[in-house]
Amino acid sequence: MTPVPDRRWALAAWAYGLLVATGMAYYLVDVPIQLSDSFGNIIKASDGTLGSLVYNEFFQRGYLRPFLWGHLRVVLDVAGGDLTAWFRWWHAGQLLALVVMYLALFRPRTATDAAVTPIGLAMLVGLHTFHGTVREAFPINTFMTILLCCFGAMLVVEGRWRWWKDLLALLLFVFATLTVESGLLVWVVLAAAFLAGARGVSKPAQALLLGLFVGYFYLRFSALEVGAPGLIERSSGFGFGSKDPEELIALFGGNPLGFYAYNVVTSALSVLFSEPRGGVWDLTRDVVVGEVRPYGVVNLVASTLATGAIAAFAWTRRRVWLARRFEPDDRLVFVFIGVLAANAVISYPYTKDVVMSPAGIFFALAAAVSLRQLAGSLPGLGTRGVVLAACCVALLSGTWAVRAVGAHLGLRTAAVKMRNEWAYVDAWMAGAGQPNWDDRARTLRDRLQRDAILSRPARTFVVGDWTTWFDHE
Repeated sequence: MTPVPDRRWALAAWAYGLLVATGMAYYLVDVPIQLSDSFGNIIKASDGTLGSLVYNEFFQRGYLRPFLWGHLRVVLDVAGGDLTAWFRWWHAGQLLALVVMYLALFRPRTATDAAVTPIGLAMLVGLHTFHGTVREAFPINTFMTILLCCFGAMLVVEGRWRWWKDLLALLLFVFATLTVESGLLVWVVLAAAFLAGARGVSKPAQALLLGLFVGYFYLRFSALEVGAPGLIERSSGFGFGSKDPEELIALFGGNPLGFYAYNVVTSALSVLFSEPRGGVWDLTRDVVVGEVRPYGVVNLVASTLATGAIAAFAWTRRRVWLARRFEPDDRLVFVFIGVLAANAVISYPYTKDVVMSPAGIFFALAAAVSLRQLAGSLPGLGTRGVVLAACCVALLSGTWAVRAVGAHLGLRTAAVKMRNEWAYVDAWMAGAGQPNWDDRARTLRDRLQRDAILSRPARTFVVGDWTTWFDHE
């Protein structure tokens, strides 16, 4: 029997989503602007005009991110002198928008939907790939911007065609791809949804998007000769630890294809099983040395159960997929599979949790709709099957609740670390190789240091054995 939609359950789900967003925003706005990753960016973005800033970024080596700097400059100009408030509340607004988009795609309507909503939102904020989008900012979190573009693309491609949807899809793709490389996944979302039957964006627009997708690579590698980051750019996880650029070159310099393949595979596994993390097999190493941290086990169990739910859903719907009779929930799972594969490929130069955040948010969405659909098959499982399913759901919801709590503790930990950075800002500035910063830089330093330490003093946070159950580092 098909569950009957009830507006009260929909309102309950949306109210819970608002509670989750505001609760995390409370912790988020308490995190100061970063020193190491934001101070220099603010100085750079404030030079010259907006047009010259964006134009010059088309000619950088290794990266093609002009709209990243344009986005930063716009908020910087609007903020005036109140940088901390504007950047932190901008970040909180992005978080709220993401939760709203998540619920719009999940479409809660029934009691089952309302019951699954807390689990789905715990997956959204609790997955380790999402942590960097709320703990870090430069001073705008670029990866959070890409998540909004990906969800926005999915919302645009669903439903009936409208002319403005074609235009919006094109604008989303251009903005995202020229913000950061993972913005290319906007095209993957649109293309995968189209293959699964979504017709909100027309065929001519899809063809134009494909042309822009190909054109991006021509612009980057031929016309502008921007290129891509190499092995010498940064350290990267490999095996049981992190390797410096020199070590990576020594291991793979002659033929880096093996390293790239390792990054692609481990990036996908990281989303599905939370092991490895950033290319490092942390839990496996802990098991080998006999020092297992509880949160590692919690993460593995939580992600494995969610992955199992997605796999079970895909298996039960395989005939529908082969017949190309996709329903909205089928499309969300299908798009997740496409985004996971493409996101892993994009991660080939190096592995980092936050780089896989687009696949992470679709993982949370795919797992939630899978649980919703599987709940409808419970009456046919018999008593033993229902009991086993109930135990699995209890374990899944409990482990994801722990991970969601860890996300909030991680924000508190980040706030403490970033305040400590500002306490030693003079030493950092001297170590940055530019001890004689100009008056504008020193004025900005004093303002941000005052905001971080005096205006917003650190809150009490006691670290103990109990925190080993939560992934908050």
